[in-house]
Amino acid sequence: MNAQTSPILESTVVLAMDYGQFCLDGGLGDIDNEMELLDQAQEQQPSAGDGTMVVVVCPHQNNFEMSVNVQVFDCRPAGDRSQWQQVSEDHLEIDAPGVLSLSSPTTEPVTVAVPHGEYVVEVSGRGFVNYGWPGSTTPGDVWRLRLWPDDGSVLEPAQLWEMPECGTPENIPSSMDGSDGSVTGGS
Repeated sequence: MNAQTSPILESTVVLAMDYGQFCLDGGLGDIDNEMELLDQAQEQQPSAGDGTMVVVVCPHQNNFEMSVNVQVFDCRPAGDRSQWQQVSEDHLEIDAPGVLSLSSPTTEPVTVAVPHGEYVVEVSGRGFVNYGWPGSTTPGDVWRLRLWPDDGSVLEPAQLWEMPECGTPENIPSSMDGSDGSVTGGS
């Protein structure tokens, strides 16, 4: 890890986030897998990925003006988790056109140019006011995505926001669990 590392690419977009979730897709994801990833993200908060998509569960139900800063590095940047309320890491591949899509149910996706490759993506958020309804459709939480080449190193554990006097939300067991704890498939 290099404390002097600066992003080689950086941009900020505004995503209309709804239903307490958003999705990152590097162009290789299958929209049919998004609900399964959402179930996994609710089961092991705050995110789940399959290497082609990542679904992130947000503390806020919505933020129709959610600012997302996207940074690309050539190696893992210095850690700064203490400055963020929620942090998670996942693997994500960006396909040859080099476009990262951010989307949320019922709203228009936004895109960011990111070079083709296999990455670790760190998703960090802060500025939360409540779990669930934040009291407004523009509560002011901000997010940052940091991507760097996936070198096979172990992902850092997730960090959840601990709401004052309420704690953190419980993981929601999947409705797809079998009695032996295995995931069952539908037909």
